Amino acid sequence: MITNSPQMAATGSSGGRGNEQAASLWLGYAPTGGKVRLGFEELRGKLLISGHSADSVAALFAYSCGQADLKTLVLDADGHLAERVSGYFETYDYSWFIYDAFQFDEAEAPRHSQLMAAAYTAALDLSSEEEAIMSAAMQQVALKDNRASPAVLFGEVGGVEGFRGFYVDKLKGRIASLRYLEAAENGSFSTLLALGSALVTFKSAKYPQAMEVALAAYVAKLVSNLPNAKAKPDVIIINDAHRLFRANPTLHHAARLLTELLDADVTVVLVSDQVHALSDIVLNAFPLKLLSSELWNDRMRDYRYQRSAPEYEPVLPNAVVIEDGHFGHVRPFIPRMYEVRTSEPRSGPAFDATIKQADNNLTALILQDIAKYEAPTRPSLLGFLSAEYDSEVVKHELDRLENQQLIQQERKAVRKGGEDMLVYTLTEAGRRLMEAMGQ
Repeated sequence: MITNSPQMAATGSSGGRGNEQAASLWLGYAPTGGKVRLGFEELRGKLLISGHSADSVAALFAYSCGQADLKTLVLDADGHLAERVSGYFETYDYSWFIYDAFQFDEAEAPRHSQLMAAAYTAALDLSSEEEAIMSAAMQQVALKDNRASPAVLFGEVGGVEGFRGFYVDKLKGRIASLRYLEAAENGSFSTLLALGSALVTFKSAKYPQAMEVALAAYVAKLVSNLPNAKAKPDVIIINDAHRLFRANPTLHHAARLLTELLDADVTVVLVSDQVHALSDIVLNAFPLKLLSSELWNDRMRDYRYQRSAPEYEPVLPNAVVIEDGHFGHVRPFIPRMYEVRTSEPRSGPAFDATIKQADNNLTALILQDIAKYEAPTRPSLLGFLSAEYDSEVVKHELDRLENQQLIQQERKAVRKGGEDMLVYTLTEAGRRLMEAMGQ
């Protein structure tokens, strides 16, 4: 598609305009002629884009934000936005920051643990009992300065007390399917927030639930970091919102992730092309909406059978409607054209479960220590190996080996009558690798 307006320059490091209130987003043309603009202040911190062409409209919106010099962070769940506007943003594969997304920062650990529990609850659609178990497990993980990855949680959930075994076992089964969610390079979220404008795509996730958990973890980390961030985006755009905030006949958990996201000091734009699958909470919480023509016209047809129907007219098939629920204003427009630009996302190197690692000595030491000692816990390994290696390097290697199913954490009673501890053990693949490295 070609625009008749000046092209937007890439905004990866440009920064914001400083006065967001003055920003005006040019979205298209009125049916009667003239440009249709949406002022940043009209968003009031929230916007819902929905309908069959929601991704196309969201891509135009992201492009328009960049043209208005607004710092914009796009979390592209299904890759459809990357196919249209990735060339205008610093673009990353989700694996670049997923390691840090699961990592608890010491200062933010208490709040982040609650948000991560809410993230798993939303992604896995947990019940209130399972949410409580997850919250308790997260607090244990946060106290140990650990990561909230599925591999770590699998062991921690089994040690939560005060809940019936049925719910604990059921939750462990849910987490087991995600234990080996992949991570790559340890990209920092503070760097992501300071980029100016960026797009993170989750398209490479190998299965849908992995994408949903990764996306939810990103949202939790962002909400946790935003209050104290030195730099932050003006707008966060999240598509496929129905994958996290689902429509349920009965809401059986606290919906804390959505609540905290809407309370964040940033404008949130949710996008969904499946409005029937979207939570009613979202529909009610976003009075300002961009609706595609088929969704608007379907609503108009339904109004014909109501006595007190509003007198709104149908719109053309290629039109989009701005519906302002605050004041009851309705403005249809024809989306403007722009040049599609794409770029390949940066992605961290995939881990290779072979002997060829960045530091074979560290890998060999970890495997040997786990095989040698009776109760090799994470803190004990970090304390021992950090004398020779940087602690972050050791943490990264432990998580890498666990993600590659070479080591695993299990609960074990180290002392008679004492509390169970999470200790590392070698898997059969890990034992074979240790033997091969010793040759």
